[in-house]
Amino acid sequence: MELDRYDKQILEILTHEDINLNELSERISLSVSSVHRRIKHLIETNVMTHLKRDINYEKLGFKLHVILQVSLSKHDTDTFAKFLEELENIPEVINAFLVTGQTADFLVEVVAKDMENYSEILLKRIGKIEHVVALHSSFVIKEYNHVFNCTGLLSKV
Repeated sequence: MELDRYDKQILEILTHEDINLNELSERISLSVSSVHRRIKHLIETNVMTHLKRDINYEKLGFKLHVILQVSLSKHDTDTFAKFLEELENIPEVINAFLVTGQTADFLVEVVAKDMENYSEILLKRIGKIEHVVALHSSFVIKEYNHVFNCTGLLSKV
């Protein structure tokens, strides 16, 4: 897909800032309706999946942020689909990635209020899902995703 300079500006700003349509339109010198139309098009063409606002889970009482590696005993589309369906029933699961090149099949992003809460999520819920054979937790100490700049990447589009 070809992006013009306005689309690139919209993506750059939305990647780094929580901004409303009025502010965004002023920053890139386009009307609010034009910006809205462009964002809608970016979503419809799957360049953007949605206007996601980052949630500060820690402010909501979720003190632990965990990247969980999950290995399954079967590797087929039905098993993966059932696993993901089970994860959808666990509200503390905020993201999941099917991966290759690791010992894990999935990386699952989880938030928890404390270690006791995480233990319950891990052992009584995720660990009980059919075909789960191994779990490995990595605790996030600090997140750096907001410091990276996608301008260089967008210039290659």
